[in-house]
Amino acid sequence: MPSDAFAAVGEYLTASEAEALAVQFDNGLHTIKALAAISPTRREYVKQLLAAANLSHADCSRTAAVLRAVAGAKSVLRDLTPVWTMPGNEAKVGYLTGEFHRLVQAARISVTCATYNFENTSQMWTVLRETAEQPGIVVTVYVDGDKADATKVKAQLPRATIYRSAELPTGKRVVSHAKFIIIDHEVLLLTSANFSFSAESRNVEFGLLVRDAPLAESVESTMTSKHGTLYDLV
Repeated sequence: MPSDAFAAVGEYLTASEAEALAVQFDNGLHTIKALAAISPTRREYVKQLLAAANLSHADCSRTAAVLRAVAGAKSVLRDLTPVWTMPGNEAKVGYLTGEFHRLVQAARISVTCATYNFENTSQMWTVLRETAEQPGIVVTVYVDGDKADATKVKAQLPRATIYRSAELPTGKRVVSHAKFIIIDHEVLLLTSANFSFSAESRNVEFGLLVRDAPLAESVESTMTSKHGTLYDLV
């Protein structure tokens, strides 16, 4: 059995997808029914990958074990990469703007990002809009309610879900200064940069790319838990 077939399964599936499939096979479900755990846009390709690796309901225990190995490996992987933005060609390690675009364009399931400001000059408009228009990819953007024009963000990204920081009982709005991008619930890019031309091209900005599924899911869960209290849907 070709080892690259297993590698392809491990590379394509996210940790959450692999775990969800493992649960289905543990319950003895037929492969077709087990694949219901995968989003429709990714289901056919996952089916092909499983077949190539000879993973199916014919041996549910073995298939579930392989899938749990994939989920476990991806869950404990912590690959830290520093990324910088500097004027001119000064950045020698990583390129923050380039990482923004590469990560968002590589998304298969979801993009969740937060920024203090989202200016007209940002290069993120196009890449986020194109990604949000891809079937099966959920794009969520959090912005500061005073600093960013959330209504305009929604107009520019109509298929994305936009949240802005909420107004407190005092009449002042929550300051949302968090800046990050999470891809497919697994990859987290923490950054000092806003979505603006100056931050993406001229400033000295620093970020850290972290491949850690539990951490990424924890950040998303925390933000979701603040819907209706610290963040309002636009």
